[in-house]
Amino acid sequence: MNTKLTIILVIIIFIVLGIQSFWMFKDAEKRKMNKWLWGIFGFLNTPTNLIIYLLVSRSIMKKKSCTNCGQELEELE
Repeated sequence: MNTKLTIILVIIIFIVLGIQSFWMFKDAEKRKMNKWLWGIFGFLNTPTNLIIYLLVSRSIMKKKSCTNCGQELEELE
């Protein structure tokens, strides 16, 4: 394989993993989950780790409405 093509491919992979890792870090922070764990986990593999994160983060947090004021609340299962 051409060395130049290999370098370009490695750079593209690192960019994709970096974007995925950053998004998972910020989303986990917003959802009050362990942001460092998910950020590092997101840098290891794509798209498998992103799919795992989406399944875990979306199934753990369920939204409920407050019976008094109607505001949405996040509740752990």
